[in-house]
Amino acid sequence: MADHTQIVSSTARRTRIRLSRKRRHPKEMARIANALEAFPYVSKVQTNLTAGTIIVHHDQEAIEDIKSRLKDMGVILMAAAGVETSAASLSDALSDLNKHLGLGTSGILNLKLLAPLGLGALAVLQLARQGLQIETAPWYLLAYFAFESYIKLNSKEEECAPEGPTAGE
Repeated sequence: MADHTQIVSSTARRTRIRLSRKRRHPKEMARIANALEAFPYVSKVQTNLTAGTIIVHHDQEAIEDIKSRLKDMGVILMAAAGVETSAASLSDALSDLNKHLGLGTSGILNLKLLAPLGLGALAVLQLARQGLQIETAPWYLLAYFAFESYIKLNSKEEECAPEGPTAGE
């Protein structure tokens, strides 16, 4: 069984989605199926509770809209087994997770804050457990990673502006 939701197969007019384990109960599958069925480009939606799949019959150009609808519902799609994943898809998944985290906490928390805080907490825990031991995974290395990741994740990138006159002048 898959631990994440994935598009198992997709043709021009039919897409099969295997849901994650946590979404494989009748109410959740019905909620997803109803939301997809309400889509104007979708002609038919079939669910298979035993297999944990949803088959969507749709117009040829609707697959990207279906993916967007699933993302809006909080369903994060991962690449199917055997399909090469790219840094872009990981970046997209993290971006979606960050967006949902921000929406869920009214913008108070985001991954740019939580990742360094997590490393900082590990540093404090390591210091409390082992003291100032230099020969093991030292607390100060974790503290450095926490500080460095916070600086890197929260620095504003300078925009590259062309020097000299622009084409419009």
